[in-house]
Amino acid sequence: MPRALLFGTPVSPGIAIGELRFKHNTRLIERRRISPREIAKEQSMLRDAASSVREALREAMDKVPEDMAEYREVIAAQIELARDPKLLDKAGKVIEKDLICASWALENTVEELCDIFRKMDNPYLRDRAQDIRAVGLRLRACLAGTESEELEAAILAAEDLSPADVMEMDFKGIQAVVTAEGGPTSHTAILSRGLHIPALVGVTGLLNTALHGDRVIVDGLKGCILLDPDEKDIKQYESRRTDYLAWENRTRKEARWPAEMTDGVRVAVQANLERAEEADDLAATGADGVGLYRTEFSFLREQLPDEEALFAEYDCVARKIAPERVVFRTLDCGADKMLAAQEALREPNPALGLRGIRFCLRHQGIFRTQLRALMRAGITGNMAIMLPMISGREEILAVRRIMQELHQQLQAEGLPHADQLPLGIMVETPSAVLIADTLARECDFFSIGTNDLIHYLIAIDRNNAHVSHLAEALHPAVVRSLKRVIDAAHREGIGVSVCGELAADPYGLAILLGMGVDSVSASPRFISGMKHMIRRLDAKFCDELAHSVLMSTDVSVSQRILRERLQAVLGPELAFHTTSILTESRP
Repeated sequence: MPRALLFGTPVSPGIAIGELRFKHNTRLIERRRISPREIAKEQSMLRDAASSVREALREAMDKVPEDMAEYREVIAAQIELARDPKLLDKAGKVIEKDLICASWALENTVEELCDIFRKMDNPYLRDRAQDIRAVGLRLRACLAGTESEELEAAILAAEDLSPADVMEMDFKGIQAVVTAEGGPTSHTAILSRGLHIPALVGVTGLLNTALHGDRVIVDGLKGCILLDPDEKDIKQYESRRTDYLAWENRTRKEARWPAEMTDGVRVAVQANLERAEEADDLAATGADGVGLYRTEFSFLREQLPDEEALFAEYDCVARKIAPERVVFRTLDCGADKMLAAQEALREPNPALGLRGIRFCLRHQGIFRTQLRALMRAGITGNMAIMLPMISGREEILAVRRIMQELHQQLQAEGLPHADQLPLGIMVETPSAVLIADTLARECDFFSIGTNDLIHYLIAIDRNNAHVSHLAEALHPAVVRSLKRVIDAAHREGIGVSVCGELAADPYGLAILLGMGVDSVSASPRFISGMKHMIRRLDAKFCDELAHSVLMSTDVSVSQRILRERLQAVLGPELAFHTTSILTESRP
C-alpha cells in the first residue's frame, strides 16, 4: 500500500510513475524575530532580492518564442509586480511593525494578497493569485540563497508554476505536473494539456506530506497521487497506463470522425478557447467549431484594448475556425476596474454583484467597443455572440437595442459589419432557469454554464473548502434544471449547448445526451475522448439513463445507476475518462 494518498483536481488526463522533484523548496521559510536595529538590513535584503528577481524574469522573458506572446505578457506583469508597492512596501512595513525577518514578512504579505484575489468571483482574476505567488516564491528563494535545481525526467511538483518557470525549464523529460495551487484555467493546466502530460492542481497536503525524491504515481484520471507505492501498485498502474495510452492514441486517430451515436443521432462536440493562438491546432482535435470563446484575456491587462485590437483578434479567430462556427462570449468580469483587487472588494459579495452582463450594461463604453469589434468581425459569416450572467428578459432586449444603434453607427461610418449576428445567452442563474421559456423567445440559442449554475442553485462557493464538497452535479435540483432549460429551448425551436465542466465528464455527458442537448463543448484536450464515447452510445440508452437520474431523489442512487449502466456499455474504457461526479470511485 502507498504511504499516503493525496487528492487534487485533474486538469490533464493520463497516468505517470516516477520520482517527485520540487521546482521550489517551499519549506525554506525563515521565521525569525528581529531587533529594531535589524529593520533596515532586512528591508534592504528584500529590495535587493526584488532587483535580482526582476533581472531573472527579464532573462526568462527573452526566451519566450514569438508564438507565445501571452507568456511574455504574464512575465512582464510579474516583473512589474516585483516592484509593486502593494507587495514590497507592504512587506517592508510588516518587517518594521511586527519585527520579523524579510522572508517571514514576505510570506505574510503574499498570503494576504493571494487571499484577496482568491475571493474574486471571476475565475481569471482569481487564478491571477498564482502570479503573486510565483513572484513570492522567487523572492523567497532569493532571500534564502537557494537556486532552482535542474530537473531531469521526473514528476514535477511545485506550490505553483508561472510562465517564467516554464521558460527556464526543459519539459521534454517531465512525465507529469502536480501543484498545490492553481485551477482549471491556470498556467499549469494550460501547459500540461498542451504537452499532453497528466496534471493535478490544488493537491491537498502536497507541500506537507510529499517529499523531494518520493516515488509516486500520478493518476490524472481519478485525480490522486500515491506516495511511495508498493510493487503491486506500480505493476497495476503500469498496466493501466499502457491501456490508457493505447486508448488515447486510438481516439486521436478517430478524432475527425463525426460524433454520431449508434442509432444515427449526431451531436456537435466543440471546443472552449480563450486565446487566438489556441485556434491554430484545433482542426486536429476534431472539434466541430468553438462553443465558447472567452474574451476576458484581452481585458486582463494594464490598459483596456481598443476596437481595432479586438477586431483583429476576433477576425483572426473566426477565419481560423471557418467554416465552423465560433461563439464569442462577451466580457465576463466582476470589478469596476480590471485587475484592481481593491475595486472588487468594494462589493461585499461579488458573486452576487456587478458581473457579466450587469457590468457590461453599467459600463457601456467598454461593452459597445467590444460589440462593434464583434459585429465588424462577423462578416466572416460563422460567428455568434453569447451573453453571460443573464437573469432577465430586459437584459437581452437592452443588448439588442445597443446592437441596433451600433449597426446604424457602423453603417454611417461605412464599415463592413454583420447586423444580424446570432445572439444567445449563458444559462447560469436560477432565475434564467425558471423563465427559460420566456428567454428562449428572445434568443437564437442557449448555452448552459454548469459550473456557475451549480454554484448558484445549491448556494455554495465551489472555491470554499468548507462547502465545495456540496457542489454536486447530480443534485436533483441541478439535473431537473438542466432538463427544464433544454426542453424550453427546444419548444421554442432553438438549439442548446452545454459548455461547463459537466460536458467533459463521462457521466455528465451521458445524462446530457439523454436530455437531448444539441452540442457540448470542452477543453480541446478532451474532445477526441468525448467523441469516441458518443460513438459507443445510443440515444435510447441515454434517454433511459437520464430519465432514471431525473426520477431519483438520492444522489448516491444516481451515482450507482450511472456507474453500473455505463460500465456495462463502455467497459474498461470508462476509467479512461476524467470524472468529478462519481467521487466514490476514487481509490
